[in-house]
Amino acid sequence: MRAVPTAGSDEGMDRRTMLKLVGGSAVAVALAGCAELLEDEEDGTTEGDVPDEPIEAGLQTFTEGAASVLGIQAEYGAETAVRRINENGGVAGRQIELDVINEGDEHLDNYRQFVEQGKDVTFGPISSGGHEEMVPEIEDQGVINVATDGTVTTLYEEDFTDVTYSFRFQNHDVMEALAAVNQAVEVLGADGIETYAGINPNYAFGQDEMDLFSLGIEQLTGAEELYSGFPDLEADDMSSHITEVNSEEPDVLFSSAWGGDATLLLEQGQANDLFDNVELLVGPVLYGSANDMSEDLVDGPIYSGSRNFYWDQPDTDQWAPAADLLEEVQSEYGVVPTAHFMSGYGAVTAWATAAETAVDLLGRWPEQDELATVLENHGFFTPAGYHTMASDHQCYSNAHFGELAWSDEYDAAILEDVAVFPPEDVSPPPGETSRDWIGGW
Repeated sequence: MRAVPTAGSDEGMDRRTMLKLVGGSAVAVALAGCAELLEDEEDGTTEGDVPDEPIEAGLQTFTEGAASVLGIQAEYGAETAVRRINENGGVAGRQIELDVINEGDEHLDNYRQFVEQGKDVTFGPISSGGHEEMVPEIEDQGVINVATDGTVTTLYEEDFTDVTYSFRFQNHDVMEALAAVNQAVEVLGADGIETYAGINPNYAFGQDEMDLFSLGIEQLTGAEELYSGFPDLEADDMSSHITEVNSEEPDVLFSSAWGGDATLLLEQGQANDLFDNVELLVGPVLYGSANDMSEDLVDGPIYSGSRNFYWDQPDTDQWAPAADLLEEVQSEYGVVPTAHFMSGYGAVTAWATAAETAVDLLGRWPEQDELATVLENHGFFTPAGYHTMASDHQCYSNAHFGELAWSDEYDAAILEDVAVFPPEDVSPPPGETSRDWIGGW
């Protein structure tokens, strides 16, 4: 890349600084009268061009094992976004070729392999621990990664507060944990919640979600925690935890169980009369296992989150991009799309729309650091509505929660009476940590 002058130097402002100042918006460039900054200093023409070859992209996600109930949905979502983009002319005329590999426990090796193969962009992972492990390598390699998930709240709030190439599409944990708090209060009322308990997977994600839920529910209701259990991820038995909860009879049970753990919790809960002993179960990601649920599993006072996407929100009569998505996904893949479908779809769309914007601004294909600058504070649409990739590299979208039910029409679990929580209701403002923010409620 040709050297450019730095901001404040005698030669004027460099393109990357200009892009950051205008927020990556072509409209902002025009309004600011800065179009000349995009032109070559000598002849007034834009530099370079857009390559003819396809965009090489890599996605790592769980394609095998218990976690594939989430990972394959992310693959389907990414494939759908790529298919739609390519059918509509590609990104600045370039088609996307997507390479999908199994995430497993090889997060770092997968990312390094993609970089060695010359990928233009990488997506994934699902795992919170894997995402945390990857961030230093992403920053060192300088190839943009937009994580589909890996949602632990402390990642960008505390652990990595100054990143360039690492981004995350999916809402982080505080948003779904606090959506669960708000849903519980909406159903039972603040005065109707005196006690609560938790059953959560024993690793960073489950611990983070339980901590945030506890902070929120205690701050809003003053409720007392009666039990908190942490079965191992992919446990084959949760009955001892269910027995403890049954004996305590809390008003609210919170569980961030997902995948096979979610269906196991519901199966053993139904078998052990759990729903006769709690007023309400709230689970932020239970619906991620919708395609593995049966009608008998959703019988009870069970409310689930669906992260930043539920397939009839926004209302499909009003929001045309979502109107035929359910039918398209069922026809193409034979499943109901879950929030993890949107994880893959949104991660691809965030990067692709930012890349198109960068080309519009620069008149050529952007370097990685230039594209990263445009991706900061970038707003874009998907069938789930509007999303904003904030300056901290965390994307923000609405959070969803509803009552689990069964649909004979779709032969699948659905959510009824879906509540939609805007980001400002369930996440802190920039520069404030979630725990400090909740403590100030």
